[in-house]
Amino acid sequence: MAIVQIDASWDGLLRPEWLRELDESLFLARCRERRVSRTELYSFVRQQAYYSRNFTRFLNALMANLVEESDRQALTQNLFEEMGLGEVKTTPHSQIYRDMMKAMGIRSEEESPRQPTIDLVNTMFECCRNTNPMIGLGAICLGAEAIVPHVYSTVLEGFEGVNEPRRHLEFFTLHVACDDEHAITMRNIIARRLAADPRSRVDLDYGAMKAISARVAFFNALVLEDRAAA
Repeated sequence: MAIVQIDASWDGLLRPEWLRELDESLFLARCRERRVSRTELYSFVRQQAYYSRNFTRFLNALMANLVEESDRQALTQNLFEEMGLGEVKTTPHSQIYRDMMKAMGIRSEEESPRQPTIDLVNTMFECCRNTNPMIGLGAICLGAEAIVPHVYSTVLEGFEGVNEPRRHLEFFTLHVACDDEHAITMRNIIARRLAADPRSRVDLDYGAMKAISARVAFFNALVLEDRAAA
């Protein structure tokens, strides 16, 4: 699978410097160049598990601060799809992740959450719980959902470099394909709010920058700590 680039429709919201910062993070750079080790990739899977298990809680926290019922309904559909409760019943994403870990022969308890992982989770909660929903939308839409296809396809490049069987990687391939739809749902909410109050762009950018900075630190730690242990 080729690395998926950010669609041009995001140009007005995702700042180029944020994307450069992500791509220049040590872990993603090593994945892109197929220099990443299996140890680093499996460490990513374990650390990402600690983050991913909180994702539906991030969505719930954000929805609690949205005033418009139509906005909450739109995000509820995203939540149901994550939980396998959409119109077409599917396996919950959390179960797909656990199945992936089992197929790889790894367990999250083999590695405690690192401080940058804890910081990323706390940052997302802080933003999504903020009573100003534009901060939460910046974090979870621009700082997470909108970049997932690009980030996960880059990670898949790393897995291909170590010859991980593609059948083990359904969670990542699924999210490369489907998360753009989730991001567009949130982008529509953002567009309406920006049209009503252009000044709220400051709050949107704040949430996005907080989330992306925490995610870059999360990625960098995967390589720095492996090198220190070598």
